[in-house]
Amino acid sequence: MIPWYAPTSIEQWLRRLLSVRTVILGVCLVTLFITEWRFDWMEQVAGRYLVSTNRYRPKSGTVWEQGRQSDQARQALAEYAQQQQSVQREAQQAGSLGLVVASVDPKGTMLSAEHFLNLYLKLPPVLAQEIVSPYVLLALSSAGRWDRVFFQREDENLTISLLDTRNQVIHRLSIGPVLLGHIERGEVAIRTGLEQLSDFSDNIYPAELFFEELNALPEATRRRVVSHPEDLLRVSGQIQRIGISTGAMGDYVDLGFEVQDMEGPKVILMQGSRDEVRQLQRAMEGGVRKAGALGGEERP
Repeated sequence: MIPWYAPTSIEQWLRRLLSVRTVILGVCLVTLFITEWRFDWMEQVAGRYLVSTNRYRPKSGTVWEQGRQSDQARQALAEYAQQQQSVQREAQQAGSLGLVVASVDPKGTMLSAEHFLNLYLKLPPVLAQEIVSPYVLLALSSAGRWDRVFFQREDENLTISLLDTRNQVIHRLSIGPVLLGHIERGEVAIRTGLEQLSDFSDNIYPAELFFEELNALPEATRRRVVSHPEDLLRVSGQIQRIGISTGAMGDYVDLGFEVQDMEGPKVILMQGSRDEVRQLQRAMEGGVRKAGALGGEERP
């Protein structure tokens, strides 16, 4: 027996397809399609629902998202560790304190006590005294507690912490922006006069006499006395006097160029070859004695 709902002819098929229920269903489907295509109301309804339930859902609700974030975190840590190693390597291989200061990482830079001492001893004595007294370093070194040095930027200043083996601070130094800028640029200047610097107070000569005797020397000799005269040309103010240190650091002697500017006197520190500087010093002393003898003669 054929069921009542199974049409037996095309006419019955068409009659059922064009029935009121089928037509209403078709009109509803077409209306939904057109309104969705025109107004995107399904997306808006779904969006409003997701927004209303957003606080109840986890930020990373899928395993793949958590895995991606883990990979990004590992990559960032690897890049940071590589950057830190590069900064530490540059600082440990630096040949001057200025290079260390220029490469200080925002998170800080660590050096061994031996390396810091080597760089400290390369500085002119006057500048080294401005940073820290050698007697302080001698006492810390003799106590056997000083193990490393930590450099850290704080605004425009540089803090140098002397640490023991347990990273406890045993002494802290602070370098201001003015002195720090001179160290980074390789220019050493101290806001004072030559008389206040004990290394130069006994050997002070007029700038005119110094440069007159310097120009009388061969070019190679002049370069060994003042290796970078361009730096002196860049200094604002007039060079009035030059001091020569009494002692020597190995093959070099400290030179102090006293400059007078709007803020008062300051001394630019440089180093020259010991033998050539002493040769120039003897020539200047001879010129001073000769000028003194001529000045003492009576005029007719």
